[in-house]
Amino acid sequence: MSDEWRIRITFARRQLGFREQRLTRELRRRLGYEVNASRHNSQIFLYAPSAGSADETAQVAREVLARRDVSALVRTEFWSWRDLEWRDVTDEPSADIAAERAEHEYFQEQKRELSRRAGVSPWRVRVDVPSHRDVVALAGHLAAQGWGVIRRRRHLFVGANCEDDAKALVRELSGDGRADTYAAFRVRRVSYEYVLYDPQWHAS
Repeated sequence: MSDEWRIRITFARRQLGFREQRLTRELRRRLGYEVNASRHNSQIFLYAPSAGSADETAQVAREVLARRDVSALVRTEFWSWRDLEWRDVTDEPSADIAAERAEHEYFQEQKRELSRRAGVSPWRVRVDVPSHRDVVALAGHLAAQGWGVIRRRRHLFVGANCEDDAKALVRELSGDGRADTYAAFRVRRVSYEYVLYDPQWHAS
């Protein structure tokens, strides 16, 4: 299993049916599809590749549940290769987990520096909007913030130097309430992907 972190969401009611499916879809949309999701009985599992990603996923999950007034227990778990089992680390993060988080942040900063030196953004965020006018307005705002932007008729691409930066932009543009700057822009859908090299960024 490549994702060693997961968020376990356990619902107070055993069967949510269609409502549970809608929650899963909203969580995937808010997280930009970067977190794998699965359902089992009255639980949803969201798998994440790092401690930082798991923390962010848990926070988004609690926000979505609170907004929909759904009662559920949200726990963070870590796969222990030593014990070969999922370990609940919600309330008692260990030194090993703190070290893993620090290592992840260091790795992301190294990726940013490498991307800046190469002049290539290996991650690409796609933003779908209702109209070309929205494309122009949002592209201008993001470009002013220092993002590399490619405009299309009803969507735009934004280059990011590391996965954390791509995910942060996805969360902000998804309307999670943390970035009021983007409240004036109409956004339909946001997602991101790893592209390494895209000739579009170097087209004249």
